[in-house]
Amino acid sequence: MPHVASILNSRHIQAQDENGHTILYLIVEQRLEHLIEPLAEWIRQSSIPNVEGWMPLHQAVRNGDQLMAKAMIHAGSDISAQDHSGRTALHLAVHGDAIGIVQLLLDHGANPSAADYNGRTPLHEGYGQSITILQMLIKAGADIDPRQMQRGLTPLYYEAILNRESSARILLEAGADPSIQTSTGETVLQHATFRNHANIVRLLLEWGVDTTVRDEHGLTAVLVAAVSGADECLQLLLKAGADISVLDNYGRNALHIAAGCGEESTVRLLLKKGLDSSARDNRGYTPMCWAFDHEKKGVIQILQDAQKNRFARFMQRARIKR
Repeated sequence: MPHVASILNSRHIQAQDENGHTILYLIVEQRLEHLIEPLAEWIRQSSIPNVEGWMPLHQAVRNGDQLMAKAMIHAGSDISAQDHSGRTALHLAVHGDAIGIVQLLLDHGANPSAADYNGRTPLHEGYGQSITILQMLIKAGADIDPRQMQRGLTPLYYEAILNRESSARILLEAGADPSIQTSTGETVLQHATFRNHANIVRLLLEWGVDTTVRDEHGLTAVLVAAVSGADECLQLLLKAGADISVLDNYGRNALHIAAGCGEESTVRLLLKKGLDSSARDNRGYTPMCWAFDHEKKGVIQILQDAQKNRFARFMQRARIKR
């Protein structure tokens, strides 16, 4: 091919534009895969990353161009090359939900457990994507519990946060550990509870997770439910035997927390369950104090009504005894 020979002999073949792109990137962008095989020797020796650290294979994957990706792989492109964030072509393919390219990369030896510089693997990248890709990565032997560096989140956390019950179940069935805690001591159960993802909480309880685990502030899942007003999850936790009277590191019970956060329906639920509205935390604050401090007028009214009702019941019992 004379035109290919002229490309190879050109003194501009290694030249890069302001984005770090060489002629090869233009070939990839223009989807001229028929030019890749004749350039194979040069590709193996001379591929240059752009300013983001992407190799031409990364670019083909990012474009969702399976034919070009296949041609680049057959020409000898480094399938494990990482960009400036540490992401491989497989990370990008998973992120783009490109099922065909994911399978192509795995078939040619891509590492399903490769971590970027933040500890994120293709399984992390797959959150919110096709269940098929999740299953492909697991089948390829991906590490099921890799931990993202910043907070220690595993793929199970990501799926729980997005309320993807089917994906979470697949991970659990593949051996994912639901008891792994983040760098601040939080659990998957707490994350799901905070968002009131009842189906995820139900799944985790079915899996036998420990409801007594505390984060760095001493919060259990019950107390987290009080923070966000996750009443449905709170009911599930209590039905599973979780301790309603548990205290955090500051001596606050669920009623203190719900009152301070202004979660009116949760305050009513906790009162109905018999939680002590006169309990004092480590500073001597009652739930009413927390409601006043945070100007939660609706909660103040609920607590005042509860006190009136309690006093009325006390007086009624006193009259009966006489």
